[in-house]
Amino acid sequence: MHRTVTWLLISATLAAAFALYALKYDTRRLEARVQRQERALERVESDVQVLLAERAHLARPERIEPLARMLGLAPITAGQYLRAEAGEQNEPAAAARPDAGR
Repeated sequence: MHRTVTWLLISATLAAAFALYALKYDTRRLEARVQRQERALERVESDVQVLLAERAHLARPERIEPLARMLGLAPITAGQYLRAEAGEQNEPAAAARPDAGR
């Protein structure tokens, strides 16, 4: 009876050691995966910051204004506004608008 209990305890100890080793291996694998994902996240965050800075640079009015004037664009004039209460009375005819067919 003593031998049976001893062998059961030895077997349980070996099984626990194997389970602990497997758990340790899985934990290290998961840690490596998390570190890879954190590095990827840092790279993406850095890319987003660069893109935001580029967009801010490209959207500066002093950069856009000369380009718009080269295309023939100008600031809106008072004659281009319509009164909201006037509704369709002030709206130009659909045939007279160049984008009416689109």
